[in-house]
Amino acid sequence: MFSKYKLISYRIFSLLFFTTGLFAFVGSLFCWGEGWLFEQTNLQNIILPLADLILTAPLSILTAYGIASKKYWGIYLGIFTSGIYSLGSILVFILVIWNGNPYPLQLIIPPIFGLSISILYVIWVLKNYKIKFKTKY
Repeated sequence: MFSKYKLISYRIFSLLFFTTGLFAFVGSLFCWGEGWLFEQTNLQNIILPLADLILTAPLSILTAYGIASKKYWGIYLGIFTSGIYSLGSILVFILVIWNGNPYPLQLIIPPIFGLSISILYVIWVLKNYKIKFKTKY
């Protein structure tokens, strides 16, 4: 399944998923610069950081392990994690547009990276692997 030509690209994606998981974990503990997660009084401010802590960080690290150890389930989990990245990025874009100007630039940069990682990973999988879905047809 993993050939010599795919070694560099799967290592890059494994590293990208792992670092994204670490950044999601550490960033969510500090509510992305708004203070400690468990000391927030307004619960609307902790929806996205809590989702990063519970869902995105563990999935990203597990995906990085699956891809790095060349497991077949790592590819499918990577596609699922890419969907989570896309959903989270779009939610952040909606929140920034909804709140209007002035919005800090550091709120826009992580969703751009998350969306680009997810799009590039799905393109890489579709280009390099033949994924068979079992259907009854």
